Amino acid sequence: MGARPVARIRLPHAPAWPQLRRRLLIVGLLLVALAAVYLLWFRDSSFVQVRDVQVAGAENDAGVEVALTAAGLEQSTLSLDIAALEAAVGDDPAVAAVAAEADFPHGLLIEVTLRRPAGYLADGGGAVLASDGVVLATGLDRPEGLAAIEAEPAVLGKRAQGPALAVAQVLGAVPEELAAQVESGRIDPEHGPTATLAGGLELRFGGSSRAEAKWRAASAVIADPDFAGADYLDLAVPSRPVAG
Repeated sequence: MGARPVARIRLPHAPAWPQLRRRLLIVGLLLVALAAVYLLWFRDSSFVQVRDVQVAGAENDAGVEVALTAAGLEQSTLSLDIAALEAAVGDDPAVAAVAAEADFPHGLLIEVTLRRPAGYLADGGGAVLASDGVVLATGLDRPEGLAAIEAEPAVLGKRAQGPALAVAQVLGAVPEELAAQVESGRIDPEHGPTATLAGGLELRFGGSSRAEAKWRAASAVIADPDFAGADYLDLAVPSRPVAG
């Protein structure tokens, strides 16, 4: 018997280099075209235009909320412009920071950090200061319930410096449970920033650093039913407050 013929399997030939090069060129051109469409049209088109803006953190400041909402409606969820949002409230000293997060395709959440009044400085025409010394308002009488800052400002333009700043830093850290009791703050030559509570108790901070920890120490001591009869509370070392 004769030998059976062997079946041959033909493998597909790899495309020649000129043909492969043309295919790669076509794919590259398509990718460039798609990128151009995205950059020049789609990301700023009505398909991704912001239509629903939510502003968090400015519930008590309608002006800030309105300004950011208007600026947000000019945005695209694929190309947020944080600088434009910041510029919309750039003249408002109450705004400390603005952040935003897109919710594709039409949503935008804007989070605002507002400066809160820390105290009222009579010098300089009557100014409300934030805890970082930024002047929130001028030319007004002391708002009810706001502690007085009894210190001379080294500089009072858009931001207070020197003793006024140190006192504002301390007053701005007061916890909610003690805020209504704080009447004034000043710089004592020996004890640094001090705060006077209703009833005359003087809180001595020693410095403006670790103000929150010092206030927490003061709150704990004052809440102790056995605490009474002291003229001052030294909080320079918050872990070891000293009454006298």
